[in-house]
Amino acid sequence: MNDGNNIFSDAGGDGAPAGSMGEALIEAASEAYTPQQEAEAPGAADPAPEPAAAEADAAAEPAEEVDPEQEYRRRLREFSRELKRRKGDWYIIQCYSGYENKVKTNLEMRAQTMGVDEQIHEVVVPIEEVEELKDGKRKIVKRKLLPGYVLVRMELDDPSWSVVRDTPGVTSFVGSEGQPTQVKIREVAKFLMPKETVAAAGDAEGTAVAVAPKAEETQVKVDYEVGESVTILSGPFASVAATISDIDPAAGRIKALVSIFGRETPVELGLDEVEKLD
Repeated sequence: MNDGNNIFSDAGGDGAPAGSMGEALIEAASEAYTPQQEAEAPGAADPAPEPAAAEADAAAEPAEEVDPEQEYRRRLREFSRELKRRKGDWYIIQCYSGYENKVKTNLEMRAQTMGVDEQIHEVVVPIEEVEELKDGKRKIVKRKLLPGYVLVRMELDDPSWSVVRDTPGVTSFVGSEGQPTQVKIREVAKFLMPKETVAAAGDAEGTAVAVAPKAEETQVKVDYEVGESVTILSGPFASVAATISDIDPAAGRIKALVSIFGRETPVELGLDEVEKLD
């Protein structure tokens, strides 16, 4: 163009099965004990615990609770390292809002036909998958994370710059004094890192999943007003201030304006993703 996502022991170190180890211990003990000592030894007559029972007990132990913020940061670090291994640098191009996918398609085709596909490696329209509730059904829908912007991974030189700049729908590179500015890998990772929890709720095409309607789902208490300033708590815009432009109480979501690269850009957020400014 994420900070947030976002874990993922072995008593028998020699790899011997638990049953074999138990038999060896019993055999060694029988050579050292007298019959009288063996009879007096506490628990001598008790059978050794079955391996399956031990495994069941271990499985019954509650899993260690994972802090969501720490998990998000761990995933962000891993994904950032993955992005660093890819060729090229990341840049952001500005385009007409609503033309992001057309710009992506046109730029990829132009890179091929103009012979700069070795310099322009990847064109991405960052999206997020969010869950909506409508008519008693949950639906996973795709939304653009950065309306009016497209991410490009490329080797910047005069030919590749010209191909990008002259692509229909592109207005400019994001940068200072007319010079394209590289985007930090960590910032790119925030927008491109997959959201595991949302993806599990439905498929990418927005398949509807029927659910029993609940009273609290049809009427959410909203303690915000249009025009109010809030702080975004999670995701790629975490800690960024935003101004509420629209509220949907039934869906439990708001639209807010965020300043991105010097321009106000609308984003959609859940009510649990923001808090009032002090």
